[in-house]
Amino acid sequence: MHDDALTTLARSYPTVAGTAEYDRKIGLIKDALRQARRLVSIAHPFSDGDALGSQLALHHWAEWQGKDCVSLNFDPLPPQISWLPGTAALVDRLPDGEPFDLFFLMETTDPARLGEERTRLFARARTRIHLDHHPGLRGLGEINLIDEGASSTCEILYYILKDDHRPLPLTVLEPLYLGIMTDTGNFRYANTTPRAHRIAAEMLEAGLRVPPIYKKVYEANSHTRVAMHGRAMARVARAAGGKIVHSWLTAADFAEIGASEVDADGCISHLCSIVGMEVALLFRELPDGRLKVSFRSAGRVDVQALAKAYGGGGHTLAASANVAGRSLADLRQEVLDRVAAALAAAETGSAADGPRRPAGATAAEPPGCHGPGARDEGE
Repeated sequence: MHDDALTTLARSYPTVAGTAEYDRKIGLIKDALRQARRLVSIAHPFSDGDALGSQLALHHWAEWQGKDCVSLNFDPLPPQISWLPGTAALVDRLPDGEPFDLFFLMETTDPARLGEERTRLFARARTRIHLDHHPGLRGLGEINLIDEGASSTCEILYYILKDDHRPLPLTVLEPLYLGIMTDTGNFRYANTTPRAHRIAAEMLEAGLRVPPIYKKVYEANSHTRVAMHGRAMARVARAAGGKIVHSWLTAADFAEIGASEVDADGCISHLCSIVGMEVALLFRELPDGRLKVSFRSAGRVDVQALAKAYGGGGHTLAASANVAGRSLADLRQEVLDRVAAALAAAETGSAADGPRRPAGATAAEPPGCHGPGARDEGE
């Protein structure tokens, strides 16, 4: 293959697993890793299990291979994933010295999500590799592996790091498993595929123990987290005959309980468990004065389209948006009206008119994963 053909292959996206193109691209990344001496990785702000898991797996793999790796993270970690070995190695700046050979960008659906500092650092590498599984992405690297059929970025990275001649160490497998587990909602959501189960089986055969990981992610809630979830559950309301379920959390709730932003993560999962729910919504006031809206759909309504109207994003069934300059009551009613219209259109089979971006809408953190340890940004 000529150099220009290799370049075209490397930059192309998305890529479908199981095809010759996918295998060649995996080979390109493996070759780049073999030749590289210094690596760096970065993910979207406010890491979830998949973002952090992919970063730490690469970090531990590099150590195993005798390579240098810097893992950049600028934000506090949710307690459900902060226990992962290797988090102490996370740094918020690159060391001085020669440029890095490879810069891995994990889980970033939009260049705007990087922010100024991340964008500046991303430009410092000799070769940039973008790994992601979210739909409709524009590849940001010289090598882009965007697999929309993958359950998670950790699933993609597993195939990159997998060695046919010797098993991966548990320090690499553990964060990869956590990323797959959280992005599939503990293997319960629609992105749970035979491939995800096969990878999990291979990890178990290699000696991975699941119970300790599950317990630390799903059964290690703080009192403040439980109290915040209880506050949201006490306010649960329904609309459209129970098909729309919603709740909210205010800045006063956080102050009264002494909770942090991460304590509210996962609240919306409780709303999704209510029988008859078609769309679940959670509104919450952020420390900077903006309002965050998390959307979930049972399948009929494309909540990504609704979130995009407010500058947000995510997946068809899970999304979010951050909105500035609006009151909670006003925004809640407006969103409820929009969701009701979208639901009615879905039920009649008609296409709802695409709304203009509402006042105050700004780019939001697109979602991370479904379960605990996520930044509850949608999926």
